[in-house]
Amino acid sequence: MTTIGDHASEMLSALRPDVRENAERADAAVLRPSDQSLVTTSDRLRIALRVALVNDDHACADELAAEIDDAEVVRDVERWGSLPEPTQELLAYCEQVALDPADVGTDEIADLREHFSSAQVVAATQVAAYASFRSRLLSGLRLVAGCGDGPAAEAGVVIEAGCSADGGDLSTPEEAFPQLKWASRIEGSSGDDQFASTLRHDPAALAAQTALREAIMAGRGSLDRADRELAALATSLVNGCEYCCGVHGRRQVELSGDRLTAVVLAEAGPAAIADPQLRAVVDAAGKLARTPAALAEPDVRRLHQAGLDADDVHDLVAVASMFAWDNRLIMALGNAVRPS
Repeated sequence: MTTIGDHASEMLSALRPDVRENAERADAAVLRPSDQSLVTTSDRLRIALRVALVNDDHACADELAAEIDDAEVVRDVERWGSLPEPTQELLAYCEQVALDPADVGTDEIADLREHFSSAQVVAATQVAAYASFRSRLLSGLRLVAGCGDGPAAEAGVVIEAGCSADGGDLSTPEEAFPQLKWASRIEGSSGDDQFASTLRHDPAALAAQTALREAIMAGRGSLDRADRELAALATSLVNGCEYCCGVHGRRQVELSGDRLTAVVLAEAGPAAIADPQLRAVVDAAGKLARTPAALAEPDVRRLHQAGLDADDVHDLVAVASMFAWDNRLIMALGNAVRPS
C-alpha cells in the first residue's frame, strides 16, 4: 500500500512501472520509515514541507501540512522561535540544501553536528534532497498531463557548435569530464567509495535511492539512454555539481559515441547545441533544475514539437528530478576532489 498520497499516486501512474514502484518505495523509506531512531517521521514531514514551500509546490505543501500538528509554525519562519533550537537549525539547514546546495559547506555540517549525530545529518539531508526530487517530479508530470494546444517555447539564440562561447577551442571529453573523487564531510565515512560509506548511515534511504536511480537511468524506457545522461549532465551543470558532471558527461559520450555534444553543453552552454531535439532536452532539464522549477507548458510543447512523445518526456522529467536529489546529497555532504 503506497503512502505517497492520492494526488501523487495519480501523477505517478504516468510513469513506467519500474520507476513508479521505486518512487513509491522511496517515499516510504525517506519520509515514513519504520525505523524512527534517526529522524522522526514528524521532523521528516516538517523538512519536506519547507522544501515544498521553497519550490512553490503548494499542492504538496498542503498535503504535508495536513499531517503536521504545528504546520502553521513551520510555514512561517518568523514563528520558528517557538520550536526547539535543534529543530530550527535542522529546518534552516534543509531549506538551504533545497535552495542552493552550493552554499552548504563544512561549517554548516559542523553547526548541525552540535545537535545531531552523523547518521541524523545524513538522514535529514536525504529528506531535503528527496523532497526536492518529489516536487519536481510531480510538477513536471502535472505539466505533461495538462499540456494542451498553444505556442511552443522558443529555442533562443544558437551559437556555432564546436567552439566555446568566447571563441576558444573545446576540450576533449577526457579533459572536460575528468575522473574525480569525492570527499565526505561526515565522520565515520571511509574507504575508496566515501559516498556509499556516508549514505550507509541511513541504509533504507540509500537502498531506495539506488534502486530508483537505476530504474530511471538504465531501465527499459522510452527516452534514449544517452539522452537521459545528457539531461543528467544539464541538471548537474545548473546545480553546480562538478562530481555528477564528470560522471554523466563521460557516460553520455560512452553511450552515444558523440564526443562533441556533452562537451559543448559543459563548456559553451545550451545555446551551442544545434540539434533541435537535444537542445530542447537540455533546456527542459535545466529549467526543471532551478529552484523553484521554471519548466512550463510551452517547454513541454517544444519537446513534443522536437519529436519527443509523452513517454519520452516522462522519462526526461524523472531524470532531471532524480539529479535534483543526487546533486544535493553530493554537494551538501561532501565535495569533489581531483586525484593527486
